[in-house]
Amino acid sequence: MSFTSPPSPAAAQDQDRRVRRTKARLRQALTQLLREKDLRSITVRELTDRADVNRGTFYAHYKDIYDMLEQYENQLFDSLGDLLSGYTPQQLQGDLSPVLEKVFLFVEDNRDLIPILLTGQAKDPFFQRLYAVIREKCAGDWRGAYSVGEEDPSSAYALEFVVCGTVGLVQSWMRNGLQPPASEMAVFTGRLIQQGLTSL
Repeated sequence: MSFTSPPSPAAAQDQDRRVRRTKARLRQALTQLLREKDLRSITVRELTDRADVNRGTFYAHYKDIYDMLEQYENQLFDSLGDLLSGYTPQQLQGDLSPVLEKVFLFVEDNRDLIPILLTGQAKDPFFQRLYAVIREKCAGDWRGAYSVGEEDPSSAYALEFVVCGTVGLVQSWMRNGLQPPASEMAVFTGRLIQQGLTSL
């Protein structure tokens, strides 16, 4: 009886690099096509032809195009959640700009995909997930950092204003070509959020 030897560490690394390159080509092709047409109009053949990847390779990683996009969205939100959870209320007291700068830089690093996902309407799943992440942070750690309570009936409206305003600023920043720099946007946005939170 013969046994197949496991791949060497070097061979495994080469395979991982090939997978990353393949997925990068598919992601680039998908973002290009999403700029040209609606997701429902994109076929797997069209995507793989654009990426110069065979269909079998595509199906080795994804069930369909919707699954592919969902995986990218999940990766984005996992990374964003890790970024936001890295700050305690104590670290945020008096200045939200450090964490906000990382958020804007995160958007900048993913500028191939996030702008496309955020061009939809407020009812769209990506917008709703982004809204929920920011709202949870504002209602939890950020509000706790500024010792504001929940007994005021107007607090829900003020919180809604802060969350929608933050998402709107990110959208406007992307439409303006990611200008001004992330550091300046972080200071400006942080000032607005602080004013909103202290009004709760």
